[in-house]
Amino acid sequence: MKTSLNLRFSQNLTLTPQLQQSIKLLQLSAIELEQELIQAAEQNPLIEYQSESSTAPTDPISQLSHLSISSPRNHAEWDEEDDRFAKIKAPETLLDHLLGQIRVLRISDQEKALVGLLAGNLDDRGYLGTSLEELAEELSPYIDLEDGSELEQTKRALSRLQHLDPPGIGARDLAECLKLQLENFKDADQSNKSWQVAHTICQDYLEIMATRDWSRLKKILKISDAELESAVSLIKSLRHNPIEEFNEAVDSTLIPDVIIKKNNGVWVAVSNPDATPRISIHEEYAKVIRENKGRDGIEGINQKLQEARWLVKNVLQRSETILKVARAIVDRQQNFFNHGEIAMRPLVLREIADTIGMHESTVSRVTTQKYMATPMGCFEFKYFFGSQVSTDSGGSVSSTAIRALIKQLVEEENPLKPLSDTQIVDLLAQKSFVVARRTIAKYRESLRIPAVHLRRK
Repeated sequence: MKTSLNLRFSQNLTLTPQLQQSIKLLQLSAIELEQELIQAAEQNPLIEYQSESSTAPTDPISQLSHLSISSPRNHAEWDEEDDRFAKIKAPETLLDHLLGQIRVLRISDQEKALVGLLAGNLDDRGYLGTSLEELAEELSPYIDLEDGSELEQTKRALSRLQHLDPPGIGARDLAECLKLQLENFKDADQSNKSWQVAHTICQDYLEIMATRDWSRLKKILKISDAELESAVSLIKSLRHNPIEEFNEAVDSTLIPDVIIKKNNGVWVAVSNPDATPRISIHEEYAKVIRENKGRDGIEGINQKLQEARWLVKNVLQRSETILKVARAIVDRQQNFFNHGEIAMRPLVLREIADTIGMHESTVSRVTTQKYMATPMGCFEFKYFFGSQVSTDSGGSVSSTAIRALIKQLVEEENPLKPLSDTQIVDLLAQKSFVVARRTIAKYRESLRIPAVHLRRK
């Protein structure tokens, strides 16, 4: 028998607690972050967090010393006996909900890490906005190719994510979201005709359903009026936003993360002091730990100190990242702040990511539930991003600007002879904007402007 020794080098991605915390904090809104930090400070006396809704202990030395440094106590005892606020919990976030399910999946740690990172890339509707190809490229240095290509493993991770609660999570568009909900029905009888028709419509014919062309649907699917009505009723019972319940649980009061001001004729973004967390390591507590270094039982408290340091670091990194993204956005949207929506320029996540030297998925997380206070109102970061429309000269204009032009044209139209979508196309063409009639109809509906026959007086 011949014996040989082979060496193989590989990198595996582990979703460490620190990485989980960094991803989670970056996705939280200012209000959610405050709730998270209050809870962390209540559970860890080494964290000093100044908040109007929390009160600092008046005697920190005595509060720490009663933990009996000379006699070891485990974390469970600390939490159960000493945390006066253990029963007070902040509302569960979507990421909390998903990570809790990922931890108990019977898969490898690397697979759990991949599923967790996909969960961290979901937008505010629970959809996956970044393409799998881009995510696979980002994760490629950490994927063991013996388990398949980067793209194959990313696809498997997405499949795992899409089987978690709530149903519809991780969809890449509305059709897939509805289809996933149908497939996740616990009591669904997939041999049922209504379920089969509904699934087929969601998979292939959702656009026809949106036009309410029932005759065409019946002809294509070869079904009766009753079967179609039953299937449509089933589809209408599904959610367009699978994480609606999590959005409803969060206080709707907005705290802008940055404030937009004009400085020497240029618009700039500055951090909002009210949204900037004042968090630090409690110096008196840290002093007690240093003075008792090496004594029995200090390990548990050292762990609390390490957790506090990671939290402070991640909170600071979150604030810096948000400000970087905000400044890059404002630099590119100067005309918007000077002239309004009609001057919005096309902007995509990758452009900002390349400018600040971060990955597109990080920018995507920052743009959700982060707000700018401007002289024109409070806007979510992602408002400044959108698709582009070509011009005759070879340039482009943002979809937001086109929507603003449509709104302006309708407001100025003759109510006795309102403009049709085709006429709006022609008017925009006169301004060198090449836009399809179908796109005009979509933008008009998004502005909640009725069709021409409903606007006629």
